[in-house]
Amino acid sequence: KVCEHCIDLGENGKCALTGDRQCGVELYLDKIVDVVHSVHSPHITDYVRALREQVCAFCKNQNPDGTCRIRSELDCALDRYFALVVEAIEEVDLKPS
Repeated sequence: KVCEHCIDLGENGKCALTGDRQCGVELYLDKIVDVVHSVHSPHITDYVRALREQVCAFCKNQNPDGTCRIRSELDCALDRYFALVVEAIEEVDLKPS
């Protein structure tokens, strides 16, 4: 659901990120799921705040002051597609097992 919207999706349907560039969604998926499960709010800003505290704070790209060049250049897939990520996780949670 998220990858199909990503600008890093290659023509072959696979992620085009290579080398030391990794997709934040894939890299931190377990922590992202925990973030989404820990927040119960109609406001995406509450989810983003938890994401910054529980995931971004431990990312190698974020500076100690909380700024992130990758994020500020709109080059962080996790940040760019976070609303879709939240929606996808919540949809999966609602499906009967």
